[in-house]
Amino acid sequence: MAHVESAHLVELALRNATPTDADAEALRHVEQCDRCRDELDMLTRLVTAARTSEAADLPTPPPERVWRLIIREVSRERGMPQPPQHPWEGDGSG
Repeated sequence: MAHVESAHLVELALRNATPTDADAEALRHVEQCDRCRDELDMLTRLVTAARTSEAADLPTPPPERVWRLIIREVSRERGMPQPPQHPWEGDGSG
């Protein structure tokens, strides 16, 4: 049997549908094939992490001053006029 299609491995990792004969055949292949087994293992870990994540696990956006410094640096690199510096930004070294 050829390698299991990545889309089929995703479906196996998600476990959303009732298993079919094709799934059973794919899983038999996965048992024998390191490449497909590794991909299914990685996808299964990803699905588990996504399903068990909580709001506290999500990244928080940087503060507004960070975005202003990014805009200032990008503007400088592109030769565009600098936006005004706010007093709380300091000299950009922090």
